[in-house]
Amino acid sequence: MAALAGAAVLAAALAAAAALAAPPVPAAPPPPADRAQDAELAREGASVKAVCGQCHPLQIVMDTPMSYEAWRETVQKMVDQGARGSDAQFDDIMDFLYRTMTTINVNTADADALAGVLDLPEAAVQAIIVRRKNQKIADFADLKGVVGADGRGLDARARLIFY
Repeated sequence: MAALAGAAVLAAALAAAAALAAPPVPAAPPPPADRAQDAELAREGASVKAVCGQCHPLQIVMDTPMSYEAWRETVQKMVDQGARGSDAQFDDIMDFLYRTMTTINVNTADADALAGVLDLPEAAVQAIIVRRKNQKIADFADLKGVVGADGRGLDARARLIFY
């Protein structure tokens, strides 16, 4: 009996060692739409780094969320002060700032802004619009309750959202 128990322990130990030595199972690749969006964001970020990073650390950009109009004015001021880049790079920069660093008031923003800045599907945008007609969205927890599972990416944007 003891030999049988010892064999079971040895078999379990060997199985555990084999599992640790086995290469990890790769995570499922993101859906094609997510990969395309990731590629766009990477290209836009590269334009920010190439153009904006010529004059100042990028942390300045990442620490300063603003409205889209304020970003437009800031980028124009940088161009007026000598920032150099192609039209495509400046388009990328504005798209990057819009999607990652633009503040938004969820009680007043239009549907396009809600979808673009918060990266929400149409159903979640419509849920926000319907809800705020009857009652303002009070805070982040309230917003997440309105959009439900569609708001899985909101946590990363929480500091950009106003009520």
